[in-house]
Amino acid sequence: MSHIIALVQRKGGVGKTTLAVSVAAELHRRGKSVALIDSDPQLSASQWAALGNLQFPIYELIPSEQMTVDWARDVRGVAAKHDYIIVDTAPSMRAVSTAIAIANIAMVPCTPSGLDLESTVKTLEIINQIRKLRDGYPKVILIPNRVDARTCEGNQLVDELVSFGEVVSSTIGYRIGFVRAFSNGHSICEMANGHEGHREIQDLCDRLELNLNTEESCDDNLSLLPPVCASQLVPMAH
Repeated sequence: MSHIIALVQRKGGVGKTTLAVSVAAELHRRGKSVALIDSDPQLSASQWAALGNLQFPIYELIPSEQMTVDWARDVRGVAAKHDYIIVDTAPSMRAVSTAIAIANIAMVPCTPSGLDLESTVKTLEIINQIRKLRDGYPKVILIPNRVDARTCEGNQLVDELVSFGEVVSSTIGYRIGFVRAFSNGHSICEMANGHEGHREIQDLCDRLELNLNTEESCDDNLSLLPPVCASQLVPMAH
């Protein structure tokens, strides 16, 4: 039985790929069987893995306009071979809704930016529409990302995310270790200057595993929305 965790956000540039690779690497370090699905046409996660230093497999599976059902089938095929599947997504509505339709946890990064907060609201609207069709799934973890917790902006971001009524993880800092990890094709735990960043990813994975321990795994008992239906959702008016 597998857990499918989707990194989703309706805005780009929030650190989805960095978190996807870092979470996958930490779960692998903990002895889990994990694979990462790179479903973003930019293929940033695949570029990260190009040097061959990551210790878990990455599959390039890009959902197309006509092939979302086939994409979901392929993801579930990979999931049948692993304990954990991490899905790195594009910021488009179709990509977000398709991933949410098959995930049992959605991880939503948000940086200290008004634009990111607005996009988080839009992302949660999509999630809540799909939850109505999936008996409350997916569960959500909001991630305050690239945050300096010592600043007013960092604390305000956490307060704003808490107000949404979802689980909020501890903060992830804006650290050069993550940048260098990408450049070297390694995970943050392998970087000489990555201790603080790795500790933050460990805390995030602790929260993730705690949530998963109280949820059903993504098997036939978990309500799954056909992605072709999810892709037809429309944004709520503001």
